[in-house]
Amino acid sequence: MTSMTGHGRGEARTKVWSAVVECHSVNRKTAEVVFHADRDATWLEPSVREKVLERISRGRVQVNLHLERADAGTKNFFDEKRAAVFVEQARKLQKKLGLEGGVTLADVLSAPGVMRAAEPGGDDARDPVMKALEEAIRGLESTRNREGAALKKALLRSAEKLESLAKKIAPHAGRVAELHREALHKRIERAGISLQPDDARLASEVAFFAERCDITEELERAASHIAQFRDKLDSKGPVGRTLEFLAQELGREFNTIGSKSSTTAIARLVIEAKAELDRIREQLANIE
Repeated sequence: MTSMTGHGRGEARTKVWSAVVECHSVNRKTAEVVFHADRDATWLEPSVREKVLERISRGRVQVNLHLERADAGTKNFFDEKRAAVFVEQARKLQKKLGLEGGVTLADVLSAPGVMRAAEPGGDDARDPVMKALEEAIRGLESTRNREGAALKKALLRSAEKLESLAKKIAPHAGRVAELHREALHKRIERAGISLQPDDARLASEVAFFAERCDITEELERAASHIAQFRDKLDSKGPVGRTLEFLAQELGREFNTIGSKSSTTAIARLVIEAKAELDRIREQLANIE
């Protein structure tokens, strides 16, 4: 079992390039990759996105890339076209405003975009980036696996509690009809009505109530869902969606049990089960 939250970092260097990649992931219903890098390294985004999605099936993964040349200080170049445009526009503005003086070399060199570092746009940069990314993804997977193991333990405890609560409900369910019969007798006595214990009308009322309040099927389905839930916790690969579905079905069963029941003992147990299901849903929000 794997969590959707984690962090990983990787570095790789060549004689020309230095690449540092950091991956952060949080929970999402689907897989999503967000790529952050310097403008000149955005061409690597498709390759980075593809590699991440090969390994991550759910969660929002933010990939931060820092790529620079080891010899960037000696690879600056002068953009003559930008310089010429700057000088032309500066002189036009000077003439229009009636200003004295001229455009100096210092003015030209300090103009935006005239002096630029060599762009990291060659295929020779891909290799260190992919190596750094691979290391970052392995770190990300490691943290996601560790957190997933902790979540699995918590979910197993919750499944055991739900199973225990369902077993506690079962004996009370068998006494629902009997308790209803006793309550009817007491109401009849208080009303001063004379009625035989084996009166057909009384028996019919009790039988109807017993059928309407029978929760045997709900308890059987809840037990089946809990067993499937525990089995899925031991499965490999993404299981989050399946576990969410089983938790949803368990919620329906316990809701039905609560609506059918007229005893405070069952009502209290159902409230406990719903509270445990809420805790399960919170945990499942982080499962891949």
